[in-house]
Amino acid sequence: MIIKFLREIPITSFWWIVLGLDVLCLAVFVTILPGRSRNRIGLRVATSVLLKAAGVEVNVQGLENINTHRPYVFVANHQSWFDSFVLAAILPVPLTFAPKKEMFRVPVCSYAMRRLHFVCVDRAHPKNVLKNIDAIAALIGSDMSFVVYPEGTRSETGKLGQFTRGAVLLADRACVPIIPVILIGTREIMPRDAFWISYGRRVKVIILNPLIVKAADRGEQMAITEKIRQQIAEILAPSPLAPVA
Repeated sequence: MIIKFLREIPITSFWWIVLGLDVLCLAVFVTILPGRSRNRIGLRVATSVLLKAAGVEVNVQGLENINTHRPYVFVANHQSWFDSFVLAAILPVPLTFAPKKEMFRVPVCSYAMRRLHFVCVDRAHPKNVLKNIDAIAALIGSDMSFVVYPEGTRSETGKLGQFTRGAVLLADRACVPIIPVILIGTREIMPRDAFWISYGRRVKVIILNPLIVKAADRGEQMAITEKIRQQIAEILAPSPLAPVA
């Protein structure tokens, strides 16, 4: 245990240095690159560098389920900061996210995120997310796909939490399909509330078939939300890396 800890100190220090330099470079690129190229190229390259620095190997199943000529709402389980890095690196469409509002207080990071059309969300009050629906739907209307973590925050235990209906409401408002995505193994790289890196981990990403959303009322929205959760839970259940509640 002590040897492992001592080995992770230089690895973690190196990764955080790479992260800082990566954000600075990304801020430059998003200033230079036009429009959606910032998200399609700049964000993908930046996150790929972070994965490489952590020695992460990603195995992806289901990329054929994505039509690269249209936007989606991607719905994924949430276990680690690395969830967003992995998705931004492997999904072949322009992406944007809704990080917690505290991230927008970091000057250079905030600038880059705003140029990438990231949406500031107060996760302490999940109902406030609904106020951003129209703005996010407008982004999706400009061919920008959006990633939603319906659990609202990273899981502390790796178990799948309850889902909110925001993703279904958003997909219905924007008239785009939902694609459920399962992430397995990111928590082993960096768990919630941890700042050290476990180097050389493998991550598995499973992309399911698109789901057309037609939800007229709250009851239908909740039913579709639960259906998506069950799809994700059924695949997570056999995995020792991601137990299900």
